[in-house]
Amino acid sequence: MKKRFLLVMPNYSDFPKLFLKNLEIEGFDTYLITDKVSKFKYKGTESIQNFFIKNILRNKQYKQNLINRHTLEDLNKSLSEIEGELDYILIIRPDNFPISFVKNLKTRTKKLIAYQWDGMEKYPEVRNYIPLVDKFFCFENTDVENHIYKTTNFYFEIEKPTYKQYNLTHPLLYFVGLDLENRRKKIDGFIKSIGDFNIDLQFFLQEFTPNENKNPKITYIKDRISFTENLNYVKNADLLLDFVDPRQDGLSIRFFEALYYKKKIITDNLVVKNYDFYHPDNIFVLENENYKNIEQFISTPYFELPDNIVKKYGFSNWIKEIIKD
Repeated sequence: MKKRFLLVMPNYSDFPKLFLKNLEIEGFDTYLITDKVSKFKYKGTESIQNFFIKNILRNKQYKQNLINRHTLEDLNKSLSEIEGELDYILIIRPDNFPISFVKNLKTRTKKLIAYQWDGMEKYPEVRNYIPLVDKFFCFENTDVENHIYKTTNFYFEIEKPTYKQYNLTHPLLYFVGLDLENRRKKIDGFIKSIGDFNIDLQFFLQEFTPNENKNPKITYIKDRISFTENLNYVKNADLLLDFVDPRQDGLSIRFFEALYYKKKIITDNLVVKNYDFYHPDNIFVLENENYKNIEQFISTPYFELPDNIVKKYGFSNWIKEIIKD
């Protein structure tokens, strides 16, 4: 009989579908709850009460409390529609969900697992959720004494990869990210530093705030590129670019995409040197203003890594490690 697996995660891009597909490949009977709930509507006299409390009593929290209650009711309703005990519940970014809902999840399974796929420092309130689960994982360097277990990100195994031969003479460098003000100088500086190299750029930045000094070598987009679309760009590229988030201590999913599709990567994340898949022919670490060495790196062939190292970072191995006792 198939093990019953409930995935609880933010409704972010097409990630939930990809997780479910991979869980089904692994033989699980899957269920999904996301943080996307039905639209909030006032009930009875709540609208009149909110007007009075907000404008007369100067309390603006009343409506938010109603929204929070509605969210919790909707989430619990979704959970109640799943009958019987679940073998596993995995909650990703638990801080996106009410604490009382997470407590309710625990009553439905013997194994409630959490994975913080973003930085602990970036979202410190997630620490309040650690005591609520059986095991708490994070991709950053952590201390088991604090009941936080180290894992890594991974690549999805929804398809057997096809490999594009690396273009030694004129490689294509792909990058997608957020157009954050605090990283514009870094990105513009990088583009300028490689301007004389035989390299094509395919850069996408999603705008949130107006950028008066747009870089002509970057395509600025309003809507997020889906993960599936992103993979198509990855497969077409020769090189990927990764800029570390200073609030994180670990490797982004880009490294594992590069590993699976045999792409070289340029990064300023120094910790990648500590991983067993690191090879200087495949991963160029930006440090000490070493931009001039990029030219030699991009003209060097991709170094083939052993299959056992590549498979180690696939979803199949990742989920087995997450759920094991």
